[in-house]
Amino acid sequence: MDSQQAVAPQGNKSSFISRFGRRNVILVSAIFIVLAVIATLMSQVISWNEADERLVHQSAFTGNLTVIDQAGPYLKAFGSTSAYKKVISINFTGDSSATASAIVPLIPIRFLDTTTGGARGVSRFRLPGNVPAGESGSLRGLLKIHEEFGSQETLISNLLMRATTENVKASARMMSVEQHYSGGNGQLSQDFADQLTNGIFVTEQIISSGERDKTDELNNLSKQQRVTINIKKDSEGNALRNAPILGAYGITVVDASIIDIDYESKVNARLEAQKQAAADEALARQNLKKAEQQARTEVALGEQAIAKQRAESEKLKIKEQIDAERVKANAIISAQQRVAVKAELAKEQAEILKQQRLEAMGMDVLAEARQRAKSAALDPKYVFDETLKAEVKIQTALFTSLGNSRLVPEIVIGAGQGEQSNGSEFMRILAADAALSLQKRLDKDKKTK
Repeated sequence: MDSQQAVAPQGNKSSFISRFGRRNVILVSAIFIVLAVIATLMSQVISWNEADERLVHQSAFTGNLTVIDQAGPYLKAFGSTSAYKKVISINFTGDSSATASAIVPLIPIRFLDTTTGGARGVSRFRLPGNVPAGESGSLRGLLKIHEEFGSQETLISNLLMRATTENVKASARMMSVEQHYSGGNGQLSQDFADQLTNGIFVTEQIISSGERDKTDELNNLSKQQRVTINIKKDSEGNALRNAPILGAYGITVVDASIIDIDYESKVNARLEAQKQAAADEALARQNLKKAEQQARTEVALGEQAIAKQRAESEKLKIKEQIDAERVKANAIISAQQRVAVKAELAKEQAEILKQQRLEAMGMDVLAEARQRAKSAALDPKYVFDETLKAEVKIQTALFTSLGNSRLVPEIVIGAGQGEQSNGSEFMRILAADAALSLQKRLDKDKKTK
């Protein structure tokens, strides 16, 4: 049975060849072989260059090296090529999913205070192109790089990665972890890019002149002493640097930055404590500021109340002064009025005395006349006439004086303008009455004669 099954496939195969034709099978096979040979030859004669790469081509016949910069097809001519990225990026963030020419773990660093950590960041380098050979015939540019390293992978591991690591560590040694944590990451990244481009600084450690602990030996530093880094400078004031290792190959730094630092666990605990202390200090400072503000507010309110009370006191004082001045002015006016009344009364009294003196003088004149009449023994009629005339003069002068005299003051408070004193009117009436009586007596005397 088995022999029958084995014979069946062989019969099918021979039947297929017999149906298709042995000659056709050979022809198709030959065509495939020719196409494969042509494709292989074409790939060795003509190849393709990408836009972000440069190729170093070595001729299969002469061994000469050339740099292919242009993107697109080029004549390979059975030569060998090595591809180099125009810009090589090294990613040391620890992110395995990142896109870069080389992805490496975090770079271990040590700060000035011997604290350790891991630096994460990115550096990018631009490779030179085709540079003519020097006068001595030595290769330069990308050809020199290919001559010394042979491939991009070797270039990254033996040069670019080493330069990145050395400069990251050198930059971290220039500051303490407290300085970095307090905002020094920007300075750290700047120092890293500067030293990677221009060369690592030549530095020296400066120990601050602090007191030494008596319990320690003389060669041990006190905890109060601090170590700082000083960059050495030449006679012209320029910073001294080591020669940049990338400059010899014409490689330029496109970008270099340190994104962050992963501190060791004890540093994280210490920084958390410092952070909490800083937060407590900020809260205490804020509370102090709030208390000071409240105190200033209370002082301002107190000063405002004092100013208000002082203003009220000043207002009351001014009012009292005005009232006192008013009372004083009224008193002065009243006193002046009393003095004026007294002066008027004195004037009236003087007038009365004057009239009385005149009356007395008239009486003296009358007595003297009578005495002369008696002593001269004149005619009685003459004597009587002269006596009568003298008496008329005396009485006339007396009543005239009394009519013009003011026995009381004319100032009457409340009297209207144009009105006269009642006393003056009364005296005038008396004077008129006396004059009439005198006239009647004189007329009577004339009739009797």
